[in-house]
Amino acid sequence: MTTKLWMISKTMSTENSFDRLTGEPIEPEMEDPEVVAARQEQEKRRKDKHRRMEADRERMRQQIRNKYNLKKKDEAREQEIAGRIAGNRKTPEQVALETLHAEEDESLMTAINDTYEKAKNTVASACTTVKNVVSLWKT
Repeated sequence: MTTKLWMISKTMSTENSFDRLTGEPIEPEMEDPEVVAARQEQEKRRKDKHRRMEADRERMRQQIRNKYNLKKKDEAREQEIAGRIAGNRKTPEQVALETLHAEEDESLMTAINDTYEKAKNTVASACTTVKNVVSLWKT
């Protein structure tokens, strides 16, 4: 069946290339239903063969994983995400909310620092004044 399919497709490709060389318009030809069925059957067998080969490969991979106590990549990735130090990724809303809180905290810290600096300067100037008064009394 495959030999017949090959010969028909080879003949058709030669005819089509000759038509292209002569410049004659190429008319779409109806393919023989037998040829179409043969192609479909061949494609089906090819896909089935590849599916079986991949199943065999997966069985061998699983045997190796079992022998050496390895985890499948998908399983390892799931565990890696669950145990990440950084945690899960944040949504844009969460990031905006954290930025807002950070700005509020920053402004609050700035106000506290300003108040602290004023108090420190007041105490320092008071200490300086007291030292000056004490030194005047001693003399």
